[in-house]
Amino acid sequence: MTSHSTNYSAGGRPFRDGLFTLGESAALLGSECRSCGARQFPARDFCPSCNGDDVETDVALARSGSVYSFTVVHQAPPGRQTPYTLAYVDLEDGVRVMAQIDSGGRPIEVGDPVALEFRPHGDSDVYGYVFVPEIRRNKEAAE
Repeated sequence: MTSHSTNYSAGGRPFRDGLFTLGESAALLGSECRSCGARQFPARDFCPSCNGDDVETDVALARSGSVYSFTVVHQAPPGRQTPYTLAYVDLEDGVRVMAQIDSGGRPIEVGDPVALEFRPHGDSDVYGYVFVPEIRRNKEAAE
């Protein structure tokens, strides 16, 4: 089984600007309302919780959370390998994120703890993000 590193090459870049940073402090980037404290992903120029416009962007979000809900996708656009798991993940700082879960083919359940990982798309220097169940991540680290 291949372990996925969180050390990134100097030339790596996110698949879309503004979604996350790479490197030592790799994290998803969101926004935080200065009025009510609500956080959002992706970052927004306004707060959907209080309709305020005093928001800070480029806020690093939590790197771990738990599965809120999920589905297994069996049909996808051409070029996308199926099946894969798509989930809502509740991050530890209260933000809900939709992302792919790489469970290595193992079943997942609502409530499972997951951790964020950044990975290159194929052989390119373009990175994306996935969540990995903590149990799998811990097992791969021990191997």
